[in-house]
Amino acid sequence: MMSSPGSPIAGWKRRLLTEPAVHFFALGALLFLAHRLFVGAPRTVVVTSGMKAELSRRYQDANGRPPSDAELRAEVQKWKIDEALAREALRERLDRDDPGIRAILADKMRMRAAFELPKREPTDAELDAWLAARRSLYETPPRYDFEFVAFPKNDPRARQQLDDFERAIQQGKNPTSLGRPVIGGNLTAADLRARVDAELAARIPGLAPPAWQRIETRQSFVLARVKSVDPGVPTREKLGAELVADWKRATEKEAVDRFLQRTVIDKYRFQEKPEERP
Repeated sequence: MMSSPGSPIAGWKRRLLTEPAVHFFALGALLFLAHRLFVGAPRTVVVTSGMKAELSRRYQDANGRPPSDAELRAEVQKWKIDEALAREALRERLDRDDPGIRAILADKMRMRAAFELPKREPTDAELDAWLAARRSLYETPPRYDFEFVAFPKNDPRARQQLDDFERAIQQGKNPTSLGRPVIGGNLTAADLRARVDAELAARIPGLAPPAWQRIETRQSFVLARVKSVDPGVPTREKLGAELVADWKRATEKEAVDRFLQRTVIDKYRFQEKPEERP
């Protein structure tokens, strides 16, 4: 049965259709329906083929071989559980006020910025300036490349053997061919004290390279020399790739900090809330 244009029912319908509240609720219902149709249910998780491929790649990286069908299904199931729990935690705002999660998210922002920023190699001048400002970070204790031959005093022929050995090397003979053990190393002063007779360890750093010199300890007559000394002073050539890597790491961090300050942090306004008095 249809109502006539002048009937009370027809007037009620016209008033209903012109009510703003009706328009508001109708629009809300349409938006909700569209969201469900085009986005899916709030708790729908789409497992894409790309995600399965990524899980397969991770498995192969960890195990050195691709997963079997059953192993991949297990990885996908684990991912589903973790994804559901993670989404529910975000839904319940469990990420708020957690310093660990906040640090992870902040680091992910830094990593994304670092990936987007252009990379370049440093010039020699930049490396020299970097090293000059941080030289103490790269300095190491001096190292002594030394060798010695000992003639124990409990051998009555020790002094004569020392004289003969010294004469032979002065004549250009190779010390290792003269029938006595030649002990050597490349050590710092601290390492010398730990590995060599204390009296000898105290004298070796003071020997002028590269001449053989006599040293007498309580136990032995010693013929020793320092072949060379590495003073531990860093240079660009000596540090090589280590210096380049340090420069890149530090300059990238500075660039990321500037980029995030300009693109993100400057958009925020921070207010300090005064303590509430009881």
